Amino acid sequence: MQRLFSGVFATLVVLASACGGEPNHPPRVTNGPTPSPKTVAPGGVVEIVFEVKDQDGDPIVYNWVQVPAEPAGHFSDPHTRAPTWTAPEVAEPTRFMLQVNAMDDEGGGLLGTTPSILVRTP
Repeated sequence: MQRLFSGVFATLVVLASACGGEPNHPPRVTNGPTPSPKTVAPGGVVEIVFEVKDQDGDPIVYNWVQVPAEPAGHFSDPHTRAPTWTAPEVAEPTRFMLQVNAMDDEGGGLLGTTPSILVRTP
């Protein structure tokens, strides 16, 4: 029985190597995500510094969301590496965080979160 498992494992290793079975490395953050400024009025625009690299050179897909989701602000493009975010109208000072899910096309991914952003009332 031990030989059978060892033989199967060896075959899988050979097949993986023959099919270009190099391990995938997930994207890696080199800077950020950091919002600027960290305090804005409703309608204020926040720039995001976010730098990420993929060791394998795989294309990276980005998906940005705000937490909490309501009241909703607006991303210039939630699928780009470093979008801007426009703060929503708020009834009272409210803190938001912006989160990004960055995934390469091989299934490697990471989740990044900015420090909180304070949207103050007018």
